[in-house]
Amino acid sequence: MSREIRSQLQQYTSDLLALNKEAEDYYLDVVRRHDSYEPDFFGKVKPFADRVAAVREQWLPAATAFVQKERPLHLHPSQLQQTAENLEIVAIKSFYKQTSLKRQMETFKSVEYVLNQLLDAISTAAGK
Repeated sequence: MSREIRSQLQQYTSDLLALNKEAEDYYLDVVRRHDSYEPDFFGKVKPFADRVAAVREQWLPAATAFVQKERPLHLHPSQLQQTAENLEIVAIKSFYKQTSLKRQMETFKSVEYVLNQLLDAISTAAGK
């Protein structure tokens, strides 16, 4: 895998980590804190979900190709697919009060874990 593609994958992964954190912060600081909160689908939910989808669509094929080629120890293509699905959940459910706090926090942590594992694997591969 070329250095340029690895660098691009690293950027996509970092972007998704930032979006995951942004969603978590919004969910905890706005959605869960304000009793009168109502989601603004076209003003907030859809634009955020579109941002996540745009990066996720670039990230998944690149991440899958990387994992298949480099075979990092604790990462598998099925985990990447699950993470892509979890990112979709994060992108939408983070804006709704009825979303279970426990489940949503587990989803944030799961996404963060896999993305950090991938960043570590990219760094390791770059050092080879």
